[in-house]
Amino acid sequence: MKDFKIYYGLEFNPFEKGQPDIPVETSDYREAMGRLNYLKDVRGIGLFTGRSGTGKSFIMKKFSETLNPGLYKVIYMPMSTLSTIEFYRELSNQLGLEIYHKKIDNFRNIQAHIKKMVDEKRIVPVIILDEAQFLKTDILNDLIMLLNFNFDSSSYIILILTGTPVLNHTINRAVHEALKQRIVIQYETTGMNEKDIETYISIKLKKAGRNEPLVMPEALTALLNACQGSSRKLNNLMTHCLIVGAAANRMIIDNDTVMEAADEIG
Repeated sequence: MKDFKIYYGLEFNPFEKGQPDIPVETSDYREAMGRLNYLKDVRGIGLFTGRSGTGKSFIMKKFSETLNPGLYKVIYMPMSTLSTIEFYRELSNQLGLEIYHKKIDNFRNIQAHIKKMVDEKRIVPVIILDEAQFLKTDILNDLIMLLNFNFDSSSYIILILTGTPVLNHTINRAVHEALKQRIVIQYETTGMNEKDIETYISIKLKKAGRNEPLVMPEALTALLNACQGSSRKLNNLMTHCLIVGAAANRMIIDNDTVMEAADEIG
Protein backbone atom coordinates (compact mmCIF):
# COMPACT_ATOMS: atom_id res chain seq x y z
CA MET A 1 0.00 0.00 0.00
CA LYS A 2 1.29 3.44 -0.97
CA ASP A 3 2.38 5.62 1.95
CA PHE A 4 -0.17 8.41 1.82
CA LYS A 5 1.87 10.55 4.23
CA ILE A 6 4.74 10.74 1.74
CA TYR A 7 2.34 11.10 -1.21
CA TYR A 8 0.55 14.10 0.31
CA GLY A 9 3.61 15.65 1.99
CA LEU A 10 2.54 14.97 5.57
CA GLU A 11 4.96 14.52 8.46
CA PHE A 12 2.34 12.35 10.19
CA ASN A 13 -1.36 11.52 9.87
CA PRO A 14 -3.07 14.46 11.64
CA PHE A 15 -6.41 12.64 11.62
CA GLU A 16 -5.13 9.57 13.42
CA LYS A 17 -6.69 8.60 16.73
CA GLY A 18 -4.60 9.95 19.59
CA GLN A 19 -3.62 13.18 17.85
CA PRO A 20 -4.51 16.28 19.91
CA ASP A 21 -7.89 17.78 19.10
CA ILE A 22 -7.87 21.13 17.34
CA PRO A 23 -9.64 24.03 19.10
CA VAL A 24 -11.69 25.22 16.13
CA GLU A 25 -14.12 27.88 17.28
CA THR A 26 -17.22 26.42 15.66
CA SER A 27 -20.65 28.02 15.96
CA ASP A 28 -21.45 25.35 18.58
CA TYR A 29 -18.32 26.23 20.53
CA ARG A 30 -19.13 29.95 20.59
CA GLU A 31 -22.80 29.43 21.51
CA ALA A 32 -22.04 26.92 24.24
CA MET A 33 -19.19 28.95 25.76
CA GLY A 34 -21.41 32.04 25.87
CA ARG A 35 -24.02 30.11 27.81
CA LEU A 36 -21.44 28.54 30.12
CA ASN A 37 -19.99 31.95 30.97
CA TYR A 38 -23.49 33.16 31.83
CA LEU A 39 -23.98 30.08 34.01
CA LYS A 40 -20.69 30.88 35.74
CA ASP A 41 -22.09 34.29 36.72
CA VAL A 42 -25.56 33.23 37.88
CA ARG A 43 -24.79 29.66 39.08
CA GLY A 44 -27.38 26.91 38.99
CA ILE A 45 -27.94 24.01 36.62
CA GLY A 46 -26.94 23.85 32.96
CA LEU A 47 -28.10 21.15 30.54
CA PHE A 48 -25.96 20.47 27.47
CA THR A 49 -26.93 17.70 25.08
CA GLY A 50 -25.96 16.52 21.61
CA ARG A 51 -25.12 13.48 19.54
CA SER A 52 -21.88 11.64 20.28
CA GLY A 53 -18.89 13.35 18.68
CA THR A 54 -20.42 16.82 18.40
CA GLY A 55 -17.93 18.39 20.82
CA LYS A 56 -19.64 18.42 24.22
CA SER A 57 -16.68 16.98 26.17
CA PHE A 58 -14.23 19.24 24.33
CA ILE A 59 -16.31 22.32 25.16
CA MET A 60 -16.51 21.33 28.82
CA LYS A 61 -12.75 20.80 28.93
CA LYS A 62 -12.09 24.24 27.44
CA PHE A 63 -14.60 25.90 29.76
CA SER A 64 -12.98 24.25 32.80
CA GLU A 65 -9.59 25.60 31.70
CA THR A 66 -10.94 29.18 31.81
CA LEU A 67 -11.90 28.92 35.49
CA ASN A 68 -9.63 30.38 38.16
CA PRO A 69 -8.67 27.44 40.45
CA GLY A 70 -8.57 29.86 43.37
CA LEU A 71 -12.26 30.62 42.92
CA TYR A 72 -13.68 27.42 41.42
CA LYS A 73 -13.33 23.72 42.19
CA VAL A 74 -14.00 21.66 39.04
CA ILE A 75 -15.24 18.11 39.54
CA TYR A 76 -15.66 15.99 36.41
CA MET A 77 -17.54 12.69 36.67
CA PRO A 78 -18.39 10.37 33.74
CA MET A 79 -21.63 8.66 34.69
CA SER A 80 -21.68 5.68 32.31
CA THR A 81 -20.22 3.20 34.81
CA LEU A 82 -21.26 4.58 38.20
CA SER A 83 -23.90 2.97 40.40
CA THR A 84 -25.68 5.13 42.99
CA ILE A 85 -23.32 4.28 45.85
CA GLU A 86 -20.31 4.65 43.53
CA PHE A 87 -21.57 8.12 42.58
CA TYR A 88 -21.56 9.26 46.21
CA ARG A 89 -18.20 7.67 46.91
CA GLU A 90 -16.59 9.22 43.82
CA LEU A 91 -18.03 12.67 44.56
CA SER A 92 -16.78 12.39 48.16
CA ASN A 93 -13.37 11.34 46.87
CA GLN A 94 -13.09 14.29 44.47
CA LEU A 95 -14.12 16.69 47.23
CA GLY A 96 -11.37 15.23 49.43
CA LEU A 97 -13.84 13.85 51.97
CA GLU A 98 -13.88 10.70 54.05
CA ILE A 99 -15.84 7.98 52.26
CA TYR A 100 -18.57 6.28 54.25
CA HIS A 101 -20.21 2.94 53.67
CA LYS A 102 -23.80 4.26 53.79
CA LYS A 103 -25.28 6.59 51.18
CA ILE A 104 -26.95 8.83 53.78
CA ASP A 105 -23.64 9.50 55.55
CA ASN A 106 -21.92 10.46 52.29
CA PHE A 107 -24.97 12.56 51.35
CA ARG A 108 -24.85 14.62 54.56
CA ASN A 109 -21.08 14.99 54.43
CA ILE A 110 -21.12 16.23 50.82
CA GLN A 111 -23.97 18.63 51.49
CA ALA A 112 -22.30 20.19 54.53
CA HIS A 113 -18.92 20.41 52.80
CA ILE A 114 -20.32 22.22 49.75
CA LYS A 115 -22.05 24.80 51.95
CA LYS A 116 -18.82 25.33 53.88
CA MET A 117 -16.77 25.69 50.69
CA VAL A 118 -18.98 28.49 49.43
CA ASP A 119 -19.73 30.25 52.74
CA GLU A 120 -16.28 30.12 54.31
CA LYS A 121 -13.73 29.49 51.57
CA ARG A 122 -15.57 31.42 48.84
CA ILE A 123 -14.86 28.60 46.39
CA VAL A 124 -17.63 27.64 43.98
CA PRO A 125 -17.86 23.94 43.10
CA VAL A 126 -18.38 23.26 39.38
CA ILE A 127 -19.69 19.71 39.05
CA ILE A 128 -19.80 18.30 35.52
CA LEU A 129 -21.73 15.05 35.18
CA ASP A 130 -20.81 13.70 31.74
CA GLU A 131 -22.91 11.05 29.99
CA ALA A 132 -25.69 12.04 32.38
CA GLN A 133 -28.25 10.08 30.36
CA PHE A 134 -27.00 7.13 32.44
CA LEU A 135 -27.84 8.82 35.76
CA LYS A 136 -30.02 6.71 37.99
CA THR A 137 -33.45 8.17 38.85
CA ASP A 138 -32.63 8.29 42.56
CA ILE A 139 -29.47 10.33 41.89
CA LEU A 140 -31.41 12.82 39.76
CA ASN A 141 -34.00 13.09 42.51
CA ASP A 142 -31.28 13.68 45.12
CA LEU A 143 -29.36 16.38 43.23
CA ILE A 144 -31.43 19.39 44.31
CA MET A 145 -31.08 18.72 48.04
CA LEU A 146 -27.58 17.24 47.80
CA LEU A 147 -26.18 20.30 46.07
CA ASN A 148 -28.04 22.82 48.22
CA PHE A 149 -30.36 24.16 45.51
CA ASN A 150 -33.22 24.28 48.03
CA PHE A 151 -31.60 26.41 50.73
CA ASP A 152 -32.41 29.81 49.28
CA SER A 153 -33.13 31.59 46.01
CA SER A 154 -29.46 31.76 45.04
CA SER A 155 -27.50 28.69 44.00
CA TYR A 156 -24.43 27.53 45.86
CA ILE A 157 -22.80 25.75 42.97
CA ILE A 158 -22.67 25.21 39.24
CA LEU A 159 -24.00 21.83 38.12
CA ILE A 160 -23.59 20.87 34.46
CA LEU A 161 -25.37 17.85 33.03
CA THR A 162 -24.11 16.71 29.62
CA GLY A 163 -25.29 13.79 27.54
CA THR A 164 -27.02 12.55 24.41
CA PRO A 165 -30.48 13.90 23.46
CA VAL A 166 -31.96 11.02 25.49
CA LEU A 167 -31.14 13.15 28.55
CA ASN A 168 -33.68 15.78 27.41
CA HIS A 169 -36.46 13.19 27.48
CA THR A 170 -35.35 12.01 30.93
CA ILE A 171 -35.37 15.53 32.39
CA ASN A 172 -38.81 16.18 30.88
CA ARG A 173 -40.38 13.35 32.86
CA ALA A 174 -42.86 14.54 35.49
CA VAL A 175 -40.83 12.94 38.29
CA HIS A 176 -37.96 15.35 37.53
CA GLU A 177 -40.05 18.54 37.32
CA ALA A 178 -38.34 20.13 40.35
CA LEU A 179 -34.92 19.59 38.76
CA LYS A 180 -36.09 20.88 35.38
CA GLN A 181 -37.36 24.11 36.95
CA ARG A 182 -33.88 24.87 38.26
CA ILE A 183 -32.17 24.59 34.85
CA VAL A 184 -31.07 28.10 33.94
CA ILE A 185 -29.21 27.31 30.71
CA GLN A 186 -29.88 24.69 28.05
CA TYR A 187 -28.09 24.03 24.74
CA GLU A 188 -27.91 21.23 22.18
CA THR A 189 -24.78 20.84 20.06
CA THR A 190 -25.29 19.99 16.39
CA GLY A 191 -21.68 19.48 15.35
CA MET A 192 -19.53 21.09 12.68
CA ASN A 193 -20.94 22.78 9.60
CA GLU A 194 -19.24 22.91 6.19
CA LYS A 195 -17.15 25.99 7.01
CA ASP A 196 -16.07 24.45 10.33
CA ILE A 197 -14.96 21.28 8.51
CA GLU A 198 -12.91 23.30 6.02
CA THR A 199 -11.17 25.20 8.83
CA TYR A 200 -10.63 22.04 10.90
CA ILE A 201 -9.01 20.14 8.01
CA SER A 202 -6.81 23.09 7.08
CA ILE A 203 -5.49 23.49 10.63
CA LYS A 204 -4.89 19.73 10.96
CA LEU A 205 -2.96 19.59 7.69
CA LYS A 206 -0.79 22.58 8.63
CA LYS A 207 0.09 20.87 11.91
CA ALA A 208 1.32 17.93 9.82
CA GLY A 209 3.42 20.15 7.55
CA ARG A 210 1.14 20.69 4.54
CA ASN A 211 0.12 24.28 3.74
CA GLU A 212 -1.50 23.68 0.35
CA PRO A 213 -5.23 22.90 0.12
CA LEU A 214 -5.96 19.19 -0.13
CA VAL A 215 -9.76 18.94 -0.28
CA MET A 216 -11.77 20.29 -3.21
CA PRO A 217 -14.53 22.73 -2.12
CA GLU A 218 -17.31 20.52 -3.58
CA ALA A 219 -16.03 17.58 -1.50
CA LEU A 220 -16.78 19.44 1.74
CA THR A 221 -20.51 18.80 1.36
CA ALA A 222 -19.88 15.08 0.94
CA LEU A 223 -17.67 15.10 4.05
CA LEU A 224 -20.37 16.88 6.05
CA ASN A 225 -23.07 14.46 4.92
CA ALA A 226 -20.91 11.46 5.76
CA CYS A 227 -19.65 12.58 9.18
CA GLN A 228 -22.86 14.38 10.26
CA GLY A 229 -20.92 17.11 12.02
CA SER A 230 -18.93 14.71 14.21
CA SER A 231 -15.18 15.44 14.48
CA ARG A 232 -14.63 11.82 15.52
CA LYS A 233 -16.25 10.52 12.33
CA LEU A 234 -14.52 13.19 10.24
CA ASN A 235 -11.08 12.13 11.47
CA ASN A 236 -11.78 8.51 10.56
CA LEU A 237 -13.22 9.47 7.17
CA MET A 238 -10.29 11.74 6.32
CA THR A 239 -7.80 8.96 7.08
CA HIS A 240 -9.66 6.70 4.64
CA CYS A 241 -9.80 9.54 2.09
CA LEU A 242 -6.00 9.85 2.25
CA ILE A 243 -5.57 6.10 1.77
CA VAL A 244 -8.06 5.93 -1.13
CA GLY A 245 -6.75 9.09 -2.77
CA ALA A 246 -3.10 8.03 -2.67
CA ALA A 247 -3.94 4.55 -3.98
CA ALA A 248 -5.78 6.12 -6.94
CA ASN A 249 -2.97 8.65 -7.60
CA ARG A 250 -5.25 11.61 -6.92
CA MET A 251 -3.31 14.67 -5.87
CA ILE A 252 -6.39 16.20 -4.26
CA ILE A 253 -9.36 14.80 -2.34
CA ASP A 254 -12.43 15.11 -4.55
CA ASN A 255 -16.05 14.11 -4.20
CA ASP A 256 -15.45 10.61 -5.62
CA THR A 257 -12.66 9.99 -3.11
CA VAL A 258 -14.95 10.92 -0.21
CA MET A 259 -17.73 8.66 -1.50
CA GLU A 260 -15.34 5.72 -1.97
CA ALA A 261 -13.84 6.23 1.48
CA ALA A 262 -17.30 6.43 3.06
CA ASP A 263 -18.26 3.17 1.32
CA GLU A 264 -15.14 1.50 2.72
CA ILE A 265 -16.09 2.49 6.25
CA GLY A 266 -19.66 1.34 5.69
